[in-house]
Amino acid sequence: MNFSLFMGASFEPLKSELSKINWERIGLNFLQHFLQIILITIFFWILNRIGKRLIRNSFERRDLIENQSARSQTVFAVTNNIFKYSVMFFYIYSILSNLGVPVGTLIAGAGILSVAIGLGTQGIVSDIINGLTILIEGQLRVGDSVTIQAIDGTVISIGLRTIELRAVDGTLHYLPNRSVSTVSNHSRGTQNVSIFLHISDAFEIDHAKDLLRDQLSNLKSASDKIKSTPVIQAPVIEKNRGYLGIQISFKVKPGYQAAMQTMVLDRCLKILSKENLKIEN
Repeated sequence: MNFSLFMGASFEPLKSELSKINWERIGLNFLQHFLQIILITIFFWILNRIGKRLIRNSFERRDLIENQSARSQTVFAVTNNIFKYSVMFFYIYSILSNLGVPVGTLIAGAGILSVAIGLGTQGIVSDIINGLTILIEGQLRVGDSVTIQAIDGTVISIGLRTIELRAVDGTLHYLPNRSVSTVSNHSRGTQNVSIFLHISDAFEIDHAKDLLRDQLSNLKSASDKIKSTPVIQAPVIEKNRGYLGIQISFKVKPGYQAAMQTMVLDRCLKILSKENLKIEN
């Protein structure tokens, strides 16, 4: 079915209802109710100012308590817009009703047109609803390290329609909110880091384990980004290639996995090299 023909047909009920309206009488009503229209305008203007101030004050207090400015600013913008358009709707409804315009009849006549517009904008509505859910539930925050749709990266922006995700290689991805089904957030709680060392001489594994356990016992105090004392296990078998070696595991502050893994690996290599213990790739 041709969409333009469908849209043309959708306007017919609305045109029919508009032709039935006595516009001359409405013009006379406007002159007769001019003072009432001014009073209605002033009332809704004051209501709009007070409502916006109350919303702003509420979100400012929330920011101070929860310290979630990025999330709160977006939710604030959405709440502000919902309030603004609600006030605008009731203002226009009050003005038209005061002038004698059959608003209910117009809304009924525009029903088919609304369905047509709704079919074309259902994707946008889905984006907005899913975006609000993500924001209200606090699933993501700007700066979080996440995996979405098999893309690893950092959240740059959270909007009502899209999420901007900066991948590890620098690529900026724009993900529609409706396509986000599973979010793996790596920035919540402490993160586990694991290092496997393949010792060349299997008979030296126990010696290397004792050496690392002694030298890494104070690792937690070396950096405030490391949140646990390393757990050293040996001998263990590396899952992918079946190598025999030592497994070192520890917890770090979110966002510092790569940096702390590099630091600890460098320290392990220096400790083992002093004892002439070789590690293979």
